[in-house]
Amino acid sequence: MEFPDFGKQCANKDCKQLDFLPVKCDKCHALFCKDHSTFDSHQCVPVECTNDLGPKLETTWFKCTFDTCISKNPCEMLCPKCDKHYCLAHRHHGCLDELPGKEARKVLKEAAKKSKDLFTIAKEEADKKIEASLRQAELQPEKRRMAQQIRLMKLKGKALGDNKIPVIDRVYFTIHPPIKDNKVTSAVPLFTSKTWTVGRSIDLFAVRLKIENRNDKSNTPKLRLFKLEDGEHLSNQMDRVIGRMVTDGLIFNGDSLILHYVDATRNPVEIEPDKLVEYKLSSV
Repeated sequence: MEFPDFGKQCANKDCKQLDFLPVKCDKCHALFCKDHSTFDSHQCVPVECTNDLGPKLETTWFKCTFDTCISKNPCEMLCPKCDKHYCLAHRHHGCLDELPGKEARKVLKEAAKKSKDLFTIAKEEADKKIEASLRQAELQPEKRRMAQQIRLMKLKGKALGDNKIPVIDRVYFTIHPPIKDNKVTSAVPLFTSKTWTVGRSIDLFAVRLKIENRNDKSNTPKLRLFKLEDGEHLSNQMDRVIGRMVTDGLIFNGDSLILHYVDATRNPVEIEPDKLVEYKLSSV
């Protein structure tokens, strides 16, 4: 017995695989397989990203130089010999055929390095602009929720954690490691489980960040968790469940947190104001 209408092809032009449980995009309404269902994976930009979070970023499109090609790309890919833009399908258009093999390889190697360096610079600049827009939006109540959703979407693709945690139970954070030798290191995207306690989550973060954790020993500095936004102490109850804290609105999925060494015998336990400023500056 045949089922001709059972399943749909992924709308991604480079995929087209038959999927029996396709996912419908909320924005473009096309059907995609699981691997291409996120906005990033099929280049679908949420309308709110441009309309609600600040001025729309103009994109320059580059048309392929090949005579019969009509494709356009947001990234310029110049031929290292003729210095003209070609799409990926026509990047081998015969320009280098007349060069000796060794010379051609050298030209390609130099071009690849140049492209990689330019891409790195462009990505860093784009990330800074996006982060600035998100931070500004998070200060505005009417835009805060959308900014949080976008930040969460960005975190999910690169966060580290315990892979045994089911995807449905994962809660994502940007974690700032403790200041060491008066130096602030870069924040790291990590995930924990919504069913885990604060104490267990701190243990996981310490392992992933490769930092010393002596929370189980007496008379030693303790690792504690704070909010980057206002320095609020989040680990006064180490047995509190992370998922409950999200539900209660104390933190949100995608929040920026600080892991910091403190003297736990002091009351209240708090992060030093000057240290909080340093953490905030490092995230700008």
